Amino acid sequence: MAQALILCRFMQFASAMLLWGIGAFRVGLASADLRIWPNWPGRIWSGLVGLNLASTVIWLMLEAGEAGDGWVETLSPDTIWALLRETAFGHVWLLRLVVAAALVASLVMRWPVALTVLAAGNLASLALVGHAAMHEGWIGLAQRANQMVHLLAAGFWIGSLPALLSCLPALARPDQRQQATRALTQFSGFGHLAVALVLLTGVANVGLILGAHLPTLGSPYRVMLAVKVGLVAVMVAIALCNRYVFVPRLSRGKGDAALRAIAVATVVEIILGAAVLALVSAFATFDPV
Repeated sequence: MAQALILCRFMQFASAMLLWGIGAFRVGLASADLRIWPNWPGRIWSGLVGLNLASTVIWLMLEAGEAGDGWVETLSPDTIWALLRETAFGHVWLLRLVVAAALVASLVMRWPVALTVLAAGNLASLALVGHAAMHEGWIGLAQRANQMVHLLAAGFWIGSLPALLSCLPALARPDQRQQATRALTQFSGFGHLAVALVLLTGVANVGLILGAHLPTLGSPYRVMLAVKVGLVAVMVAIALCNRYVFVPRLSRGKGDAALRAIAVATVVEIILGAAVLALVSAFATFDPV
């Protein structure tokens, strides 16, 4: 059951971040006539919303199994209802089920702005469960708020990358070049802020979970956390190389080569981002010791 929960968490984080990141890029940064992936509303949007709803429901069922007597409890309405009614996790999940249903409604009604706003709330609500909700009182509120900022910043950074990648070919099209350049310029500014917030809130979260002393590699949780930090550091280095090495080359007569380099670097970032999500999905099920 632990492996199923890790996979479910990965699907939830991935779909939530993509809905928020791609939505923010399309609604907030790209002009309406800029042709980028995925088309609205389209099958990709339907797939992401469906995956998010399905993983939300399955996560609840798996938690019921963890709280009860195993797999048989995942299909027990009484156990699931008791979990929703009597636990802090269940109270948060009731809210998340409502938000997931609202995401479906926004997609059906073709409201991209509403879907993006709901996607932000859907992602941020994950800060209300798990290790980020381990403290009570003012410290607990600060930890949850910090984790919300961390998730939204990371979701914008990682989730926007596929849309950013799809925007690059538009730079080679005369009728789309101006809109694409404007979108990429705006992404660069917000991307700097997102990366900075990810790093700052990440450090704060480690301190709140493991304490103020320098963490050691004394447990599987800490080892996987260290690997995650290493991967994020590589992603930051790639993002900085994209912005300050390859992008300036676009205006110095090396457009084709620079575009290919940016595209390759962005694909590597996406792969590393998926690896980070997989690690988080795994070590979030471990005791934070």
